[in-house]
Amino acid sequence: MTTVVELELPAADTALRRVFDRVPSFHCRMEQAAVSDCPGLWLGGGNRSEIEAALDDDPSVDAYSQIDTAPDERLYRIEFADEVCEIGAVLFAEDGTILAASAASGTWSVRMRFPDHEHATRTYRRLLDRDIDVDVRRLQKGPEANSKRHGLTSEQYETIVTAIERGYFEIPRQVSTQELADEFGISNQSVSERLRRASGTILSTELNVEDGRSSLENRD
Repeated sequence: MTTVVELELPAADTALRRVFDRVPSFHCRMEQAAVSDCPGLWLGGGNRSEIEAALDDDPSVDAYSQIDTAPDERLYRIEFADEVCEIGAVLFAEDGTILAASAASGTWSVRMRFPDHEHATRTYRRLLDRDIDVDVRRLQKGPEANSKRHGLTSEQYETIVTAIERGYFEIPRQVSTQELADEFGISNQSVSERLRRASGTILSTELNVEDGRSSLENRD
């Protein structure tokens, strides 16, 4: 089952530290989903001359060129130094795909998709092995398309998938709603509501029947 992970990595351990030091308002974002270690980056938060002067002085950057412009940002193709490319190789080594990446206030936020939880875990450990202070901000199991196909919200999908994996529907039950609530950092009632709504939506969709809530609403 695919796993989507949101990571935070300090620029001091990865890329563009010197730019953030010299241009505190600097921010950037990746042009599109990446399958290589040299994506286009939209740079903003400063004028062209000060950003390019900082790029010239940044040891994580080997070369750069501007390829497009917008009112508040400029698109650059950046060739990073070998040590940054090695970090990129770590991200891609476990069949990872960068879905989105941005940086502000000296921190990179990277959203990635992996074939499964194990691939994501190995990538996390590889980053730690390189002494990168990586922080996992969010982890979502299962493709986002599935939650839309079944009519579930992302929260409902994540909760019911976790409940299945933890044995909530087993006999005897292997995990309680309170334990799930503690894992998600929400109330017991919220977990119960997510599971009821998710189960009802899936059953009504798969069995091609209208659930009770919809029937009552249609009668009013």
